[in-house]
Amino acid sequence: MREKLKYFILNKAYDYNRGILENMVVKGSDLCFESRSKAGVGRFMTRIFDSGEREMIWHRLVISTEGCSDEDLRVTVFACDKEMMKLEGEETTIYEVFGDDQLSLDRKLGAFAPMVKKRASGVSDILLHDVSGRYLWLLVEMYSPNDTSAKINDIMIYLPAESWIDKLPQIYRRSDRQNHFLERYLGIFQTFYEELDTEIADISNCFDPECAETDFLEMLSGWLNIRDTRIWSEEQLRILLLKAVRLYRMRGTKEGLSELLELYTGEKPFIIEGFAVSQQTENQNERVLSAMYGSSPYTVTVLVKPGHNLEIIRRLAMEMLPASVELKLAELDSFISLDNYAYLGVNSSLGNFRPAILDGRSQLSLSTLGSAPQEKDQNKGGIPEDIG
Repeated sequence: MREKLKYFILNKAYDYNRGILENMVVKGSDLCFESRSKAGVGRFMTRIFDSGEREMIWHRLVISTEGCSDEDLRVTVFACDKEMMKLEGEETTIYEVFGDDQLSLDRKLGAFAPMVKKRASGVSDILLHDVSGRYLWLLVEMYSPNDTSAKINDIMIYLPAESWIDKLPQIYRRSDRQNHFLERYLGIFQTFYEELDTEIADISNCFDPECAETDFLEMLSGWLNIRDTRIWSEEQLRILLLKAVRLYRMRGTKEGLSELLELYTGEKPFIIEGFAVSQQTENQNERVLSAMYGSSPYTVTVLVKPGHNLEIIRRLAMEMLPASVELKLAELDSFISLDNYAYLGVNSSLGNFRPAILDGRSQLSLSTLGSAPQEKDQNKGGIPEDIG
């Protein structure tokens, strides 16, 4: 039975920080070239990987880069079966040499020189069938003409070795023992097959909004009939895809409308339903309430804070409301305006009384001096109890 391939992967800051960096810096989940000279060679020595088996024959090394061609890569592969080694005539271990901060990278490379099993340049996908040993580690050297482009996205090391030549009759394997031409030739097709097999095995990740690549988000949005994906940031779109089914079930409800608009604006909107307003007309000024919230019980008023695109909010709200419901959309002002949308604790607040002083430094905004007092209805304005 075919043994399943295992692998070690380096694809996050923790993995890179466990190695040794020279002219390299970790940015997010990438390892980027950076130097004061703005150009040169960056070096990265990985941590020591333990396969757990002596004389392990390793399978394959794949380095994924960005802004760096294969011609700018050099890889040195180290491997051994024993932890113990000698440094300047003294017994030590490979781990102690690797973790000794007093030794420069060049001195460590000199100490590890007898353990070099393979060197390769100009390639990012390397067969390791000629590398054996329980322990394995790498030195990756990357040249960059400037310090803003070249970076390593991830490094994957596969084990144990598996070659398609082992599936051929003995006569083919025997004739290929010297130059391994047939094995290397079959390795090209084997690599394509393994990559395709891995993609098929991981196809479920393409349908998971939390881990799918950005290109797949557009496809998933089409499946769920989410239009105008450009109005959403990538993070918002992932959340919307996760909630889409539940939001569709909540269409036509105040809760569904509120949740969708909150996802877009980042703030909970204020929603007033017309039937709730009509229940308070006996105690409130009907003219003022009708102007603000409409006279029909089939009207929904949505209030949002300033700074948002009202046209987009209108389109989103209309998708969640029944066809028979009229939408009123208003932006809350940051000052008190009577007979308008002014709510205590929302866009207005009570402060301590301060007498006006005409000293050239005080400001009376939106006030009128010298006008005749007018009678005001004590019940003018007001906010329905179910706001929010």
